[in-house]
Amino acid sequence: MASTAATKTKWGDRERRRADILGAARDRITNAGYLACSMRDIAADAGVSPATLYSYFATKEELFATLYAEAIRAHTAALVPVVGAEHDLDALLALVIDAYLGLYRSFGRHFTLWSTMRHDANADTAPFPKELIVELRGATIENNRLLMDGIRAAARRSERHIVDERLVPSFLWTSLNGLADHFTSERRSLDPFPAAQLVEFAARRLAIAITEPDAR
Repeated sequence: MASTAATKTKWGDRERRRADILGAARDRITNAGYLACSMRDIAADAGVSPATLYSYFATKEELFATLYAEAIRAHTAALVPVVGAEHDLDALLALVIDAYLGLYRSFGRHFTLWSTMRHDANADTAPFPKELIVELRGATIENNRLLMDGIRAAARRSERHIVDERLVPSFLWTSLNGLADHFTSERRSLDPFPAAQLVEFAARRLAIAITEPDAR
């Protein structure tokens, strides 16, 4: 459904029109999914012409990546009180998995940004503007830092420590993506276990995998 605010934006107000476009794209992705979105539909919902839309975002992928960076920031903000609540490690990881499922359901299933977020990626030949690459990297680094700080604190409360500070972030990333892909794909229908049971089991095993008891 088109945003009523979009049709009221005055001509020349580029920031407001950009917000209209992002809002329309966000609504489309939330309600219909990334694959069902077209630039023409997003333009209509935002109350602009396709040519105007392309003057803001050169490709559908660029528009999606912009929303993904925004979603990572929102995901990180939502994790702040979770990390600060002094959960034990099992409970923290279960909450992290649950939160990541929502992010992945809207974005992760359709788009991977690993190559864009690599520090050695050539920004001049990348598929997105340099400032978007910087934002994606910054959002991801902030999310990773918050998560790792929370895991360290939770591990300390259980007299445990992270086994390898270099590898654990990548291991967690791949584990979260694997779990989220399972929960949001057709394979889930072949699984007889309740989602809550699987999340609890995964969190418990991840906690064991990434930490070990402190030496006594």
